Amino acid sequence: MRRRSGWVVVVAAVLGAGIAAAVPAAAADPAADGTGPELLRAAAFDAPQLQNTGIWRADPIGICMTSAYRAGEYVHQGCVYDDQGGGTQWRWPNDTMLRNYTYPEDPAYRRNAADIVEVRIRPDGDATAFRVTMNTMTDPELLGLTLALGGDAPRPAPHGANTVLPADRFVTVHGTGGDIIDAGTGAVVGSPQVSVDVERRQVQIRVPHATWDPGAGKQRIAAAAGLWDRARDAYLVPQAVADATHPGGAIAGDPTPSAFFDAAFRFHEPFEAPYRDNDQKKAIADGDLSPFFADVDFGKLAAGADDESGVPSSGYLTRIFASQFEKAQGRRLPSDPGGPPAGTGTQQSGIQTGTGAGSEGRPSLAFGWPCRDDCVPDLPGRLQRYMVYVPEAPAPAAGYSSLVWTNGYALRPGDDVAGDRDIFRQFAQRPGDPTMVIDVDARGQDEWGYGESGAAVFEAIADARRHYDLDPDRTAMGGFSSGAYMANKLSLSFPDVFSRAFICDGLNVAPSFPGLNAVADQVGDVLGVDTLTKHEAGSRVSDMLPNRRNQPVMEWAGVNDDFIPYNITRERAAAYAAGEYDYEFYSWVGLAAEHLTMCKNGMWGIATKWFGDGPRAVDPPHVTFVRNPLMDDPQSGLVADRAYWLSGIDTRGAELGAIDVVSKGLGLADAPVPAAQREVGSTDGHFSPVNPYLREHRSLAAPVPAPKADALVIRSAGVGRVTVDPERAGVSCGARLEVATDGPLTVTLLGCDRTESFNGTDSGGLAKPGTYRPADPLAPAGGITKGLPLPAEVGNAPQLPLQVLPPLRVPPNQPGQNPAPGDGAQEDPQE
Repeated sequence: MRRRSGWVVVVAAVLGAGIAAAVPAAAADPAADGTGPELLRAAAFDAPQLQNTGIWRADPIGICMTSAYRAGEYVHQGCVYDDQGGGTQWRWPNDTMLRNYTYPEDPAYRRNAADIVEVRIRPDGDATAFRVTMNTMTDPELLGLTLALGGDAPRPAPHGANTVLPADRFVTVHGTGGDIIDAGTGAVVGSPQVSVDVERRQVQIRVPHATWDPGAGKQRIAAAAGLWDRARDAYLVPQAVADATHPGGAIAGDPTPSAFFDAAFRFHEPFEAPYRDNDQKKAIADGDLSPFFADVDFGKLAAGADDESGVPSSGYLTRIFASQFEKAQGRRLPSDPGGPPAGTGTQQSGIQTGTGAGSEGRPSLAFGWPCRDDCVPDLPGRLQRYMVYVPEAPAPAAGYSSLVWTNGYALRPGDDVAGDRDIFRQFAQRPGDPTMVIDVDARGQDEWGYGESGAAVFEAIADARRHYDLDPDRTAMGGFSSGAYMANKLSLSFPDVFSRAFICDGLNVAPSFPGLNAVADQVGDVLGVDTLTKHEAGSRVSDMLPNRRNQPVMEWAGVNDDFIPYNITRERAAAYAAGEYDYEFYSWVGLAAEHLTMCKNGMWGIATKWFGDGPRAVDPPHVTFVRNPLMDDPQSGLVADRAYWLSGIDTRGAELGAIDVVSKGLGLADAPVPAAQREVGSTDGHFSPVNPYLREHRSLAAPVPAPKADALVIRSAGVGRVTVDPERAGVSCGARLEVATDGPLTVTLLGCDRTESFNGTDSGGLAKPGTYRPADPLAPAGGITKGLPLPAEVGNAPQLPLQVLPPLRVPPNQPGQNPAPGDGAQEDPQE
């Protein structure tokens, strides 16, 4: 009963008694046909941090760790959430538990108070003006900033920063005060003029020429941020473990840890590091920020010259965008509402104990948690990020195709950067059809595509479309592990947004936990009874597979998978084979089937070849849609109640329902469905030279011509209301409605002043989907950790002296590959 249509339809005017036929567009802009959530069509949000006031005029860059001369200003774009201080260069999975610096527990710091987003410089009469924008600012007195101006010899930064960097003058500000110090003598030589705009989280600093005159040449400029100790009028220095007023994470055995959490002008940070702060961690641990600076040409500034040479136009790029949402600044706190239950692992804070005010509830071992409308996500701030690889090849006439990618538990976009065989490079280099991968951080990834996590995916797509030449009709959705669950959830909820879906080893219900999938958690997946993991009602994506009628899918699964038992993924394979889907299902064997390597093994040629260049279906003649109100997060802009020319789809209660409508007005019908095919093959990979697979597949032909009639054939199972756009469906306002329903159904024809009600007891063979509501026999055990003398979470701990170790990640990258801007790795990662 399910079919895809990636075809072009052009329908001529229909002759006959008063029948007005539609002419469906083959490649309509999603903005024109109302596809998906409104987040795709919303204008860029005017975030306060990106606004200009006073003397400032230049547009922000939006590409992390780049600089440009714009409108008489030197603009440096930092990034977000890269304020982890110094220490070991952790990679996944170590960084799911182990931290570098940790902020004081006082909520005012929001665990992000020293995160530099942007630095600007411009001449201002008899002074040089600087503007530093922070990601978070609740109280400017908590922040300490130091500018290092000029110089070539490393000098100790003042006020107990325990850090050296070259300077002639150190300018240190906190709140609205500060001082200017001669770096050579340590003498105070003046005071800067400081003003703070808390709403915009911006600190403006004017340094008089009388204390430092940059002249008309180039000057070395550096900047770093830490926390200020008002009582001592000095920087707060990390101690072993954070408390309410002191940061933690000092490296064991270091008597003078650096006070800085973040530094500007880090132009060559490896893309592979999760937050692109690999080199910063090493430098702060060493107490030497000398590598990070900009040579600012004050002659260019005086002339008002524009120079974009420092802003790359291709290769790996990390972009920041302004979200519509900000429940809180900074990072999530244990006291924030809607927290994960005890035993839940999260990317930002490690394992939750359930003792935090926002995380109380019955214990539930899980990787992440569905963070809904009433929940503060892991990364709640206004500014978010995603990563792309812009192909070297020029965009086709219609624009680049794109693959939107969401990662698994605690993984970040940087974890997908591994060199010439990573997902970015392989899709970018598709012969004749270069493709951009939009790798979305999704506010920490661990919220399973619910709430603002899911909204961030669509916001990132919208931002990418504003900045790059992308074809909106060739946007695919994909992901790995829990990110593959997200990819399934979003592509099934909004099928007309995505031309196809690529699901790499995806779970079927949310949330989940490793090691329990094969035993206790599998009960929740298959039998619908919660055990050690509490699952979200309505989260079973296999119930929504009929939405894939017009959307081809490729899935990968492992026969000997150690994390996701094969019978879980096999459920979807069986559904594809039994139905009328256009699908490819690969069952890998051996090393390629191992969960952690499957989507890191460089086997992307299988996917890039299948990807093709077919556009999304726009106005197909046959639409099937499962309405799942239990997945709705309306405050986050996620209400999945429309598909193609159907909208306003509502079920009769808080359960799933299905609607199936065939338009006879388009003169097309489903082509005959061929039998599914099976074949055995193998391909090479990064970790293993031979990777066997079983391929199961079916390709569907485009709809075939059929007699036209001014009629809609409607079947309903559990759906009580639907609206049809008659123009897009190719029928008139007077179309005949042939309805089979298992209960009350109201049908509205858009723009026709026509609404009709029907009743019945027979859906015409359309199956009503099950509503996943797992029983929870452990519910009475809720709150058992409340009041216990436990930390709110695991993660606030001393650092071991391991900072000299190279980055350790599982699975490892290709040998010797850690691409960074300007090192040649983007063009030839083998060098």
